[in-house]
Order: sequence, then C-alpha cells, then structure tokens
Amino acid sequence: MTMGERIKELRKKSGMTQMDLAKKLGVTKGTISTWETGSRSPNYDVVDQMCEMFRASMDYLMGRTDVNSYRDMTDADTEQLGKWTVEQDLTEYALKYARLDEYGKQAVESIILAEFNRCRAQESLTDADVFTGSIAFSNKK
Repeated sequence: MTMGERIKELRKKSGMTQMDLAKKLGVTKGTISTWETGSRSPNYDVVDQMCEMFRASMDYLMGRTDVNSYRDMTDADTEQLGKWTVEQDLTEYALKYARLDEYGKQAVESIILAEFNRCRAQESLTDADVFTGSIAFSNKK
C-alpha cells in the first residue's frame, strides 16, 4: 500500500473528510488530495503529526509495512529516551573535547568551571546524586 493510500485509509477510519484533515494539519483540501493520489508527499513534520493523530507508526503510515507498531510512550519510555539523548550528547561532546589541542581544552574547562561556579552561586545546580555514569575511551590505533 502506498503512503497516499494509507493516508486515505487512516483518514476514513477516523471518520474525517479531506477538509477535516486539512483543517487539523493547516493545509488545503487540495493538498490532502495530492497526498492521497501520490502526486505529492507531505513533509516530515506533517507525517509526524499524522502519526500522532492516527496513532500510526511512521513505517505504517508511509506504507513500508502492514503492521502498525505504534504505541504510546509511557513515562518510563520518555525518561529512558531522555537518558539516551543525554548519554549520546555527552559522548559526542567528550569525543570532540578529546580532539582539541591544549588551548581548546583549557578554554572549554574554563567555561565549564565559570558556569559551574555561577550556578553554585545562584543555587541552581542539579544535585550531584541525580547522575551516575562513566565514559570509556579507547584509541583506535
């Protein structure tokens, strides 16, 4: 099934007309029609909106699979996603830091120290016991 056919199917299952869907997405009825006929495709943000609206996975909406694996994220899922994002960001920063010359490393360290002291003075530091973790590096050579 194509994405256009899937959009039409999900729209009808939801009891919406093309005009109803257009209003919800902030587009014209003609735009919905072009998506459903496959002559145009929605951008990523609109596809994401429709996934939420129709409770459909992106792969299902785009016609890549016939199995709708969409599920609402639980609070635990959201918390885990946040942890993974922080972990990924910190790893990326640490790898970039490791590649800096001594001047760059000193500059980064002075900024971190200055911001740490500012937050401590404003009593806006997050409690240290909230975080735990480790970073391991190895040389590829």
